[in-house]
Amino acid sequence: VFDVAVVLISAMGIFEVITALGLSEYKIMTSISVLMPLVFMLISYFAWEYAFAAVFLFVAAYLLVMLFDHKRYSFTTAAMFMMISLMVTFAFIHVSLTRHLANGILNVFVIFIGSWITDTCAYFTGFAIGKHKLAPSVSPKKTIEGSIGGIVGVTVILAAYTAIMGNIMDSITVNVTSAICVGLICGVISQFGDLCASVIKRENNIKDFGKIMPGPGGVMDRFDSFIFVAPVVYYFLNSFPIFI
Repeated sequence: VFDVAVVLISAMGIFEVITALGLSEYKIMTSISVLMPLVFMLISYFAWEYAFAAVFLFVAAYLLVMLFDHKRYSFTTAAMFMMISLMVTFAFIHVSLTRHLANGILNVFVIFIGSWITDTCAYFTGFAIGKHKLAPSVSPKKTIEGSIGGIVGVTVILAAYTAIMGNIMDSITVNVTSAICVGLICGVISQFGDLCASVIKRENNIKDFGKIMPGPGGVMDRFDSFIFVAPVVYYFLNSFPIFI
């Protein structure tokens, strides 16, 4: 059920970005793109060694569509579709991979905390004491003080979360050092994901990728920081687990 939800949310996110960038009129490439999460989810279950082959097949599919209908599909269009699809698919597939690690459900919450708590702490810190702009040409409201607050806040909350889980669940032990390291890493890279999404939106003169959720906007407005957080958390926890 979890993995089905991941596939559906990934497909929604891809379609949402494609639509926001005005590319949904390209039906063939849109159809190829929304299938990517399903293909990689199946590969993760049955034949992960063929992941690079799958990437090749998708690249070939986009290029062949461009070749046979080059008056309609330019190389720039094909490259945009490929980038959007890989960006979203790889982020969410790593959420699923994290779920399948030992103590996976606890690890998934590490991704959510690393992404959303960073954003929340950065927002409130910046609102309270923010004075120096972080990246004014990309996101004018973000401040250096807010960025630091996000890093510190998520590190403290993630360490507290892991300590609480360790006390509640007698069957596991907790590596607090790993938790602190993950918190610091997530606090930094989460903001990079958010800023990258801001660049995409600013270049295309859009405020949000979608309107499915009141307030945050679309799926990718809520999950944009997953672009970096989910893969990094997965690979870090695979080598240095928090919950043992």
